[in-house]
Amino acid sequence: MKQKTSALKKHLKEVYIVEPNDLGFPPLTFLYRKINIFFKTAPFIFLVPLSFIGATLIVYVFGLLAIRLVSLLQYGF
Repeated sequence: MKQKTSALKKHLKEVYIVEPNDLGFPPLTFLYRKINIFFKTAPFIFLVPLSFIGATLIVYVFGLLAIRLVSLLQYGF
């Protein structure tokens, strides 16, 4: 029984070991880690204004076509 318990503890340690993210390109990994800090602490401070600005730009650039596409997707799904 003690052997099974120690084996289970060893297995759980292996399961909970999470390696840090490595993108394979050191400058890109550094940039990813710096940007990711902001998204972990306060994602809505960045995401809500950016999504609003992006949606507004899409409507201004594509106009009626964007509205028709969104309506089609809304009714299609």
